[in-house]
Amino acid sequence: MSTDFSFQKGKTAIRVVDFIAFVADRKTEQVLKSFVLEQAMPHAHVAIGGVDDAIAYLLKIERSPLFLLIDLHDSVMPLSDLGRLAEVCEPSVQVVALGERNDVGLFRSLLKLGVRDYLVKPLTVELLKRTVSTTEGKINPVVLTRAGKMIAFVGSRGGVGVTTIGLNLARHLAEDTHRRVAYVDLNVYGGAANSMLGIQSNNGLADALQNVHRLDPQYVERTLVAKGSRLFVLSAELDYNAPRPFKAGALGRVLELLCESFHYVMLDVGNRTDPLAGEAFDQASRAYVVADRSVYSTRETLRLLRYIEDRDNNPAASLLLNNPNFATAGKVQTVDFTAAVGRAVLYEVPFEAKAVSIAENLGEAIDEKAANGFNQTIKRIGSDLTGQHVAAEQTFLQKLGIRKR
Repeated sequence: MSTDFSFQKGKTAIRVVDFIAFVADRKTEQVLKSFVLEQAMPHAHVAIGGVDDAIAYLLKIERSPLFLLIDLHDSVMPLSDLGRLAEVCEPSVQVVALGERNDVGLFRSLLKLGVRDYLVKPLTVELLKRTVSTTEGKINPVVLTRAGKMIAFVGSRGGVGVTTIGLNLARHLAEDTHRRVAYVDLNVYGGAANSMLGIQSNNGLADALQNVHRLDPQYVERTLVAKGSRLFVLSAELDYNAPRPFKAGALGRVLELLCESFHYVMLDVGNRTDPLAGEAFDQASRAYVVADRSVYSTRETLRLLRYIEDRDNNPAASLLLNNPNFATAGKVQTVDFTAAVGRAVLYEVPFEAKAVSIAENLGEAIDEKAANGFNQTIKRIGSDLTGQHVAAEQTFLQKLGIRKR
């Protein structure tokens, strides 16, 4: 038995291999060779290398392997590299990725690509035995822990009402549907969320991002400010001349912990060019783009949608068209707006003359009757998120004796 097959004499193809692994260091290589020997796998290839080496090797063999383990240590763009690797693999190949960082965002993105599992170094024979079932010829399925939904809200321009819509949706989910909601205001120099809720920031967001290496669920809970029993806010109000006391990439760990404790984690992306905005889109499962009916907003909406959907995480993007003021003359018509951006509007939010402004200034909930159109739209968005509109439709069809296909 050998863990490395050479070329067949007189041929350019390598014989069929069941297990292939390319790793970045000798220690991991030795662990894999020990695993192969212990499992008595007669057809295996274990070598030092990365994605490019794996692609070159796969192009030379007659058939793709049953198992492929690839080390992402030297990969700058792991999702793109695995996409290239997938092009030379047969669909039946069971891929396990290996890395050095415990990144839940990367893990979820890899699962979307079809990777069966993601292992974090240091690798052990016991971990490989739990992951790769050689007797059954399959990768043992990954059991995902239940996690909350991460939703990003971003405006095509300033003043389109991102925080107004996001906060009122958070209130609705917390108070009317009894979900536990964390609202994260990503403007570290002071967003509008706290004022609209009538609470004070404790700089919890800056604290959490600065101490990401110390975070645990209890630590994160202490950084939140409660607004009632189910709505919690994570924010910061740094001085305008203060430096950002945290490093890039810290947001992911904070959001991971929040998703373990909340049904919904809502991200208020204040500045779409802020590095935190990019991190938010990389973590979110869905993004709401809020726009108004101006020419500038129309142009920026198209660019913003491309920016969000071209990312590796590729969150589902929905378009909300808001009417934040009473002026109508000179506005882009809705039909022209949708034609320009090439996307249907999920909901158009109606203008409310006084009720919304009064509620925001007082830090109170919007009066139900005074802003009925606005509140009904918020409820419809909430129903989309919770799936209540689907349940209602199914109940209605059942009463009619119709089965939806």
